[in-house]
Amino acid sequence: MGIVSFNVATDSALPLTLGVMALVSMPAAIAAAICADDVVTHMRSKAEQVRGSWHEQRTLDRLERAFAPAPPAGPPWVAAARVATVAIGSARETMVQFAAERLSAVGLAPAWLPQPAPAGSPLVPFEEIIDRLRELPRDDEGYDQALRDACQCLDIDEHLTEVDGLDLQIERVRVEGALIAAGVVLGES
Repeated sequence: MGIVSFNVATDSALPLTLGVMALVSMPAAIAAAICADDVVTHMRSKAEQVRGSWHEQRTLDRLERAFAPAPPAGPPWVAAARVATVAIGSARETMVQFAAERLSAVGLAPAWLPQPAPAGSPLVPFEEIIDRLRELPRDDEGYDQALRDACQCLDIDEHLTEVDGLDLQIERVRVEGALIAAGVVLGES
């Protein structure tokens, strides 16, 4: 009889255990069912973002290829020959100019050799330019030339030759301000 009672207890314990487990896990199953739509929505939006970024990158790659410079036409030696032609032409001009200067300096230059360009006007010391600026009246043409020379010495952009009238007056004031900002004293203070 002990065996029969053992089977009865085992048979009734299994459904009871399964029932308790189902009852305990039921809230977790309900929560998973409720949140499943959020997880699915999140995964779907993430997949769309990845696909969109791939599509954007593919479009950008196509645009880069479309606007990229075309590869040089012909075999590679054509580009090398083009560079060599420019370099040799430049070297030839430099050598001819050097030869013309040297031969002209000693008085042996043949008539067919191009004459070297004369050197620019002799450089005027910066102090003399500033003295001219202080002495000349503002409406004098020499004043504008002195302003241009001072700007050239200090590497300041000026457009005095390009304007006239009221624009010239405004440009003079701008250039004078730039010279003062560079540390030049234009007037006696």
